[in-house]
Amino acid sequence: MHLKDIGIMNVFPDGNFLPERQVSRAEALVIALRAGDIAIGESDGITAFEDVDPSAWYGPVIKRAIKINIISTKDKTNFRPQALASKAEFLAFLFRSTQVNFSPYFGRTKNIATDIPEDSWFAPHFAYAKRFQIAHLPPDQLYRPHKTLSRREVALMTFRQRKILYGDTVTKIFVELQAEIEQFITLLRAGKPEMAEMHLQDITELTERLTHVRNNKDAVAASAISRSLNHFADGLRALKFKQNLYALESLHLASKQANRAIEKSENIAPFARELSNLINETLESFTNPQYSRIREK
Repeated sequence: MHLKDIGIMNVFPDGNFLPERQVSRAEALVIALRAGDIAIGESDGITAFEDVDPSAWYGPVIKRAIKINIISTKDKTNFRPQALASKAEFLAFLFRSTQVNFSPYFGRTKNIATDIPEDSWFAPHFAYAKRFQIAHLPPDQLYRPHKTLSRREVALMTFRQRKILYGDTVTKIFVELQAEIEQFITLLRAGKPEMAEMHLQDITELTERLTHVRNNKDAVAASAISRSLNHFADGLRALKFKQNLYALESLHLASKQANRAIEKSENIAPFARELSNLINETLESFTNPQYSRIREK
């Protein structure tokens, strides 16, 4: 709805958004340019690609993107405007249009995901996307850079990047914190607590930074969910070593802090509710045989 209201993504004449419809390269490019608030202009009948009709709706879009170096004509004769856009291609269009500074990310291209080679042209794009959870990294650690995208996926990535583009320092810290929490919960859901714990230090550091610059309900909720995550991790470790009493105590503390986060902030509440559900499932595993799988993990 937000992207519709500000004219970045429109509904179709029948009133539908068609979230599962696949996005072409031309559509991906125009969404990216709009996300960066880049004016497109009119066609002058000139085209730089053999397969681009300057009179087509995307003719002026492609010409403008070439002029401001969003796309390049070097060593290329075709743009393939009707071909489906891949995740790597759309992120490149989006991040270039919103003027992301990739300098800090050229040195962070190792261990981004299993299928992101550190020397690939798109590695810095995914390093940035991972930091702010612009593109969600599944528990299997596969970003699938060559996967084609639906309008739903494009909308979500565009919305998240716009928050970074127009947010202040506090917003960026908060978005990065949300990304770390989401990864923690995703990995726990997948039965990978050791990998989830790797995010705890970053969550704690980001929470401290947030509370230093903003003493409001979001900061209080962030501190609460950080404590909840740490208690939960303690509880899971105790379960692993059959320290049931300590595990129960830690899980109840985790539940208490998660509920506090739910009460304090609407922004943190979705993550806190998901965490609370995980904690309750783990607690129920002590008495309900159907949750034995959770206990084993």
